Amino acid sequence: MMEKYQIVIAGNGEPALVCTLSARNTYTDKTIAIIKTDKQNSIIEEILSSISGRFSNMLIVFYDDICGRDHNVLHLNGGGKIEYEKLVLATGSRAIEPPIDGIQLDGVMLINKDPEQIRKIKAEALDAESVVIYGGGYIGVELCDELLRAGKHVTLIEKSKRLMPSSFDSDMSNKVKEVIENLGGRVILDSKLKSVLGIDSVTGVKLNSEEVIDCDFLMICCGSRPNVGIAEKLGIIFDRDRGILVDEYFRTSDKNIYAVGDCAAKYDFFASDLSNVLTYNSKMEEAKLLGANLYSVIFNRGKMLNYLSEKKDLKNRIKSELKKLEIYDATKDIIPMPRL
Repeated sequence: MMEKYQIVIAGNGEPALVCTLSARNTYTDKTIAIIKTDKQNSIIEEILSSISGRFSNMLIVFYDDICGRDHNVLHLNGGGKIEYEKLVLATGSRAIEPPIDGIQLDGVMLINKDPEQIRKIKAEALDAESVVIYGGGYIGVELCDELLRAGKHVTLIEKSKRLMPSSFDSDMSNKVKEVIENLGGRVILDSKLKSVLGIDSVTGVKLNSEEVIDCDFLMICCGSRPNVGIAEKLGIIFDRDRGILVDEYFRTSDKNIYAVGDCAAKYDFFASDLSNVLTYNSKMEEAKLLGANLYSVIFNRGKMLNYLSEKKDLKNRIKSELKKLEIYDATKDIIPMPRL
């Protein structure tokens, strides 16, 4: 049976919800469907059920996965089909799973940067006796601090020679290490996990130094990668490490399919290249803007690029004119300002 919805949003997390609410508020006459793979109740159900009774015909949630498409018709794993006018991909990211023996044991948790997932895993960690955190980045350090303050025995392991190497300088890293140790935590630097020990559930970890650390809960915080599997199924352009390629309007290589949040590639105009950095607030704002501009492109994320380009062209024209007047100092690249 063919279902028809004008706006279809695929995703489980908060960007999908924010985009849905923004589209709902902007295009009140459009039918909207959300496709989410997670059947457990989440913030999407909590918010949407409160504003639409129990999902009216104008707003509905499908618990399924997209397996392909034929033009603008999505094929679902369950055998259903959904026709769309606009499709938004907000599939987020997934935690990186390092190649460590025993990583599939119970009690081993791969940490993504999804706030809801982190809250759930932290609550489970509070029931453990001894916790090991592998990964001394921002999330690993924050979890370590909170668990130590809750009275847990925590060991933090980082493969680099200092904590949070990509976020702070060595002085700040040393201070963070000192804070953790003063709270009773143990910090092991310049070390990697060799294997996870246990039969059914984790009982400890072995380091590359052959040291064994006992624990009944292991949190692995080794970063995340964008979920681009859906892009491959839909036949749109993507980069496996940095996300689904989009233009300044969040459009993919198919102009009726959009991508937003962690699954979309980000462009850093300072580095003139794709970037791996996207803050929580940024992706929420992007989702809100996209939801409001699906049928009328108003916001142009590339305006800053255009502005910088125009500013550079203007500066070059000013330089050219000043050279003619022989008042431009090329050695100092100084453009004299007129006095008032």
